[in-house]
Amino acid sequence: MSEGDRILLVEDDRSLREVILGALHQSGFQADAVPDGIQAAQRLRAEEFGLVLLDLGLPFVNGWQILHTLEGRRLPSVIVISARGEEGDKVRALDMGADDYLTKPFGADELLARVRAVLRRAHPPTSADHVVQCGDVVVDLGSRAVSRQGREVRLSPTEWALLAVLAEHAGTVLDHRTLLARVWGPEYVGDRNYLRTFVQRLRRALEADPANPEVIVTVGRQGYRFGPMPHHPQHR
Repeated sequence: MSEGDRILLVEDDRSLREVILGALHQSGFQADAVPDGIQAAQRLRAEEFGLVLLDLGLPFVNGWQILHTLEGRRLPSVIVISARGEEGDKVRALDMGADDYLTKPFGADELLARVRAVLRRAHPPTSADHVVQCGDVVVDLGSRAVSRQGREVRLSPTEWALLAVLAEHAGTVLDHRTLLARVWGPEYVGDRNYLRTFVQRLRRALEADPANPEVIVTVGRQGYRFGPMPHHPQHR
């Protein structure tokens, strides 16, 4: 595991903090913990972490404020761990840049599985050299680079994972279940909020007009497609 894969746990409940930290260490992860948002903000400014496990109900500086400071950064990835189980909170956190949302109470095995999945998306296997273009958006699957109008677009690991799957199958409609399974894992196939939220995030980054997308297109109730349908000339 690289230095960038260090984990920062931000949790004000001491007993839960110790349990989570122990589980992470026992599984071989390098992890540190802080009890409040002020210390979290200081550590995130001064050090490099690959993943933040972030409670929302923190003293002094809450988790929403921490999420706001991380918006637009490729790393660290963020898994929100919160007792707030309302769907609106989950969607808001994902829309602000979180990669996953885990509602308390949860088991150590579930948390560790989510941690491994998020870190795996941060280090995807190298794709074959292949460049896909739609208008002024260029996706280089080999170097994992994206540009729009010649300028680099910085994406989070999960945003990139979703874009890469779509771009690899440019012109083809991929259904919701396929995308959820490929990007998040088979246990997420029923949770379309993840997919909708990350599609919206990609559209804000890539589309000239996110309300009328041309790069990531919704195809009825079927799913999504990267770019236009391929043109097949008719033969007489």
